[in-house]
This record gives sequence, C-alpha cells and structure tokens, in this order.
Amino acid sequence: MKRQKIIPGTKAALLIIFAASIAQFVPCKVWAGETLTIAVAANFYRPMQEIVSAYEKRSGSRVRLVSGSTGKLYAQIIEGAPFDIFFAADRRRPAKLERKGLILPDSRFTYATGKLVVYTTRPDIALAGRGLSILLDPGVRHVAIANPKTAPYGRAAMQALKSSGIYQKIKSKLVYGENIGQTFLFVRSRNADLGLVAASSTYHADGKAVPVLAAYDPIVQQAVTLRDALPASARFIAFFAISAVHDVIRKYGYGLPK
Repeated sequence: MKRQKIIPGTKAALLIIFAASIAQFVPCKVWAGETLTIAVAANFYRPMQEIVSAYEKRSGSRVRLVSGSTGKLYAQIIEGAPFDIFFAADRRRPAKLERKGLILPDSRFTYATGKLVVYTTRPDIALAGRGLSILLDPGVRHVAIANPKTAPYGRAAMQALKSSGIYQKIKSKLVYGENIGQTFLFVRSRNADLGLVAASSTYHADGKAVPVLAAYDPIVQQAVTLRDALPASARFIAFFAISAVHDVIRKYGYGLPK
C-alpha cells in the first residue's frame, strides 16, 4: 500500500477516532494492508513484542519491529529510514528530531522511565549490600556496560560509575555492548562477570540483580511519530494508552510517567 502522510492539523481528530476504534477491539479493513514499522530501543524490545502481539490480535493490523541502540536508530532516521514510530530510550534524540522537523507536531510523549541494575549470573558473586563496590573485587575481571555514546543506559551506567568515584579504578575492566540487549547477553553468557543493565532486561532471567543506587540522570524514555508515518500510526499510539499496555510496562520494571 502506498504511504500517505498524516496531515498535522488532523492529528487530534484521528487520535479520537482511532482510540474509539481500539476501545471496541474491532479490526478495521482500512489498515488491513498496512504494516507499521516501529523502531524500538533495545531495552524495550521484549515488552514491545508483547504489546505488538496484543495490538495485532485486536486491530487486525501488522507491525514490524526494528530494534537497536537509540543512537543508531536515530542516525538511521536522519538518513531517511522508513520508520513510522520511534520508541527511544531517552528524551534527547526525540527532542532533536522534533527540532529538525522530522516528527508530527505534538507527537512526542514519555511512555516509560527506566531503571539501572547490577546483574550477574555467577553464583559465587554476592551482590546484596555491596552496591557498585562489588566491581572492585579482584575476582571481577570484566564489567559490561552499553556504549555510552549511542545507548542511554550506557550513558547512565557511566554516570553512575563516575558519581560513585570508582570509574578510574575499574575502567580497564569495562567491556562495551553495542546496545543494552547485547550488554545483557555478555553477562548472561558469562563473557562478562557482571554488568550494569536495564532492570527490564532481567525480567524472568537467570541470575541476580540489585538496583544501582549511585547517581545518574533519570532515564526518561520518549516516543515520536515520524513525519511521513502511515495513518495507522495514530491508531497504535492510541492503543498504547490503554491500561493493559501500562500493565506490561510495569511488569518489566519500568515506571510510568506521572
């Protein structure tokens, strides 16, 4: 199906119509041939899979997910990648897209707030009561964090290491994942002894995790609808506001915007 632009002035009306449609959970033939392409930050990929599965069943529409680090997805959008909606792991890239005029006016919103944890699968490493000081132990040789240049959770991890005063002491131990999903896999496979990862990554995962208490900037995750998005994008955003979706977000350890 040929892509059609959403006319900015009609966005509010579309949201009302689409929200009513979703509330009735009636598949709509108008979008039957459209496949939305949603770019989603790696930390939110698993909950987004659940949300998309529910959306496809209730709406009759199709969704394709493209996952990666927020920085790399942002760069792809700048280069013209045909995404309809972008779920980032920060608010900085969505705001930059807004300033560049690459999103629909007033489409930027906060969908979740993230949390950082120390995670390990090694049974001989005791995390309880240690905080980041566990990283100083001689038996901890490799510590995984996401690339702080492209991944917001990596940036938060670097802030926590520096605010706690241990960065200089452990920087030689650091190994960097391309995104938070790869960072989690480094730890799960024991290619790293432990890591600073998204709390959501550890949902139903083997191993153990404790919250990072050292200071880091709030991880405010925002989404935007891109300028040339398919009309069905507004319908998906309306679906995202229902309580069942909020339950999924909370289940994975995220906070909801107040």
